[in-house]
Amino acid sequence: MKMRLSKIALAIASLGTAPVAFALTPAQIAAGPTTYVWLSGASAPTNAVFRSVMSLCNGLAGNGGTNDAHMYLEAAGTEPGKSSGDRVAYACTMSSAAGSLAGKKVVVYHTVEGGSFNAYAPHLSMNGEPNPNGYLPGNIKRVNNLALLGGAGKCAAGAAATTNVTLNGVAYPIGRYNSCTDVVTKTFSTSVKGDASALPGQSYPDGGFSDTEYRINKQNLEIRAELGEIGSEVATNLGQAFGVAVSYPLYHQLQKNDVAAGALAATCDDGTATAPNLTPACQPTLPSVRYTAVANRDTVGGVDGSLFGGPAGSIVNLARRVPTSGTQSASNIRFLDKPCSTGLSGGSLEPARATDSTGTAIVTEQSGTGGVKTALNAATGANQFGLGVMSMENTPAPTATADRWAFVKLDRVSPNSDAQQRAEAMDGSYDFWYELAAFTAAGSVSPASAAGTALISAVTTTLGESDLKGIFATPVAGSGGPTGKGARLGNSCQPAVQ
Repeated sequence: MKMRLSKIALAIASLGTAPVAFALTPAQIAAGPTTYVWLSGASAPTNAVFRSVMSLCNGLAGNGGTNDAHMYLEAAGTEPGKSSGDRVAYACTMSSAAGSLAGKKVVVYHTVEGGSFNAYAPHLSMNGEPNPNGYLPGNIKRVNNLALLGGAGKCAAGAAATTNVTLNGVAYPIGRYNSCTDVVTKTFSTSVKGDASALPGQSYPDGGFSDTEYRINKQNLEIRAELGEIGSEVATNLGQAFGVAVSYPLYHQLQKNDVAAGALAATCDDGTATAPNLTPACQPTLPSVRYTAVANRDTVGGVDGSLFGGPAGSIVNLARRVPTSGTQSASNIRFLDKPCSTGLSGGSLEPARATDSTGTAIVTEQSGTGGVKTALNAATGANQFGLGVMSMENTPAPTATADRWAFVKLDRVSPNSDAQQRAEAMDGSYDFWYELAAFTAAGSVSPASAAGTALISAVTTTLGESDLKGIFATPVAGSGGPTGKGARLGNSCQPAVQ
């Protein structure tokens, strides 16, 4: 999977020849013929999946043809995965890089509410999973049919804005509509396949991506069904790094701790709780045992700010994810050894839930990464010690009211010592990373469409070809691009081996 250098050179030569005026608009989508694919699941790789799809489009990533790519975002962000909301869509005419989809106008609906498990949950519901613990949501939402957008009050009314999206070092203009809050709800049960049409890619998802493999979700959520009952999964052999993000007051407190311990220069705590010194040389460390103390159900009750060196009785705010989130699964594995140590020897700890909150330890459960960011921003505004886990594809862009959080070192190793936020994970010095899994629905009840199967396969391959923040190929992938030294071989509970 070598990066297509000749195509990049061609792209540089032709850059600017594909104006946004050629974007695949709602009217062009309605004119058809149009192919639909619906992806659901993990929020952590949202931007990586989007960019991988874009690298399959005409006129992008060195592909021939005219760039007509367009995106529809639920919120006010600049592209999927960047403050875009939990439901987005993007569309383009596919190039020969997309194999059997070449020449087709393809609309990709992408839903990340609820996290990784929603790659599987709709299909479990349609296949009759009992759901004793209430983890199957019964419904999920997506952006409304794009062919219906464009009328008065819809997100596609008026002229599109533009985002310059960089693919393998080259920036391409892509049309963008925001505030696409006109979403539709699809319901799933043994008698309902999303809606009366029961169409894969429109009524129900074709599949998607998960931060951890199905068996981790099966154990954590006590699911009955075996994977083969709803589809198939492949290990992408792509590592995805995670990090602990904290509010500014906690960042500053950790800096003061490190200065006192002689681990940071004396000037590193010269900022304030609302404006800490964010230079890389002054990045503080968080001992993992302290995150465990907050994340563990049996110890969170005794937590307050003094755990981190703050005043006794001050508030700690854990912005964790919902149980169905793959990011939460990654956090559980790293800090609580759950479910990896649930056998005869035991040793795993139970994660703290919102119901375990106290007056000094507030636990919230967020459906997406955006919710964690919002909670950390609020903790900064309230002068609280906030912390939570995010994937390393996220980079804060601080303003007076937003992205007022920062990643910290974990046990003195930085997750973002490099611009692509993966160097230490690739080297093996930083162990908080797991391998993405790609799920494709199959079987007689809720199979993926041929287009969905083809796109998921193509994106899985392209993820390894592209130079994506926080993501890297393992040696098993055989990539000619950024490759780490270790692999978990598709087993999140297995230590990485070189």
